[in-house]
Amino acid sequence: MWIPIVLCIALLVCFILAAGVMKTREMEQENRLMQSYMFSMEEFYAGIQSRIDATRKYRHDLAKHIQTLEELMGRQSDSGEIQEYMDNLKQRYDLLKHQEFCRDELVNSILTIKKEQCAERGILFDVKVEDCIYNGIEEIDIVGLLHNLLDNAVEAQDRITDGDEKGVWFSMRRDEKNIWIHVRNRVQKGEKVTFETSKARKEEHGIGTKIIENLVEKYSGTMKIRVDEKEGIFEEEIILCCKE
Repeated sequence: MWIPIVLCIALLVCFILAAGVMKTREMEQENRLMQSYMFSMEEFYAGIQSRIDATRKYRHDLAKHIQTLEELMGRQSDSGEIQEYMDNLKQRYDLLKHQEFCRDELVNSILTIKKEQCAERGILFDVKVEDCIYNGIEEIDIVGLLHNLLDNAVEAQDRITDGDEKGVWFSMRRDEKNIWIHVRNRVQKGEKVTFETSKARKEEHGIGTKIIENLVEKYSGTMKIRVDEKEGIFEEEIILCCKE
């Protein structure tokens, strides 16, 4: 009589231990993926900062160079060649001085990188960003949010195989209290959107999506998603509350 009871208890203990081991392994794997993801994000952030620093230095050096040429022109009677060279430098400086999307250097750099990626892959990338400084959100959080949102949108274009237009539309604006972000991108018409990915490691895609959700929660925000499978459109709207 006692043997079946003891056996059942032993089996139950074994099952609990096995489940605990599996859960531990899952958590260890998730931690490794998260560490790998955070390392890649730190590299991306460092790359953006390096790009911003290099641009600032180039602007500073170019401005000094133009000033030197102007001084040289004042000392030369025949200054045609110097004038032509200086005009070329001024044109380059004006182009560099003009921020392509907005005067927030961090946001501008992220959007510039994504635009270059889209251009290389033949994807339309349309941006409408209010020209302001997007403070109230930590820099690393802005990087993580925009990088993951746009990375998901660009990656979705790889699944469009029927010759339809590929495109990503991004808009961003703010007021004193909130930041609005809207991403609209093409998806394969008629394909059920399941938030799956064509990336080799789907776990990383899942972590990116989880990062977006965590950041929305961190800034007491909201996130709305709309999918039109017939027209092949995916839209995501995020509102974040700025911290003082």
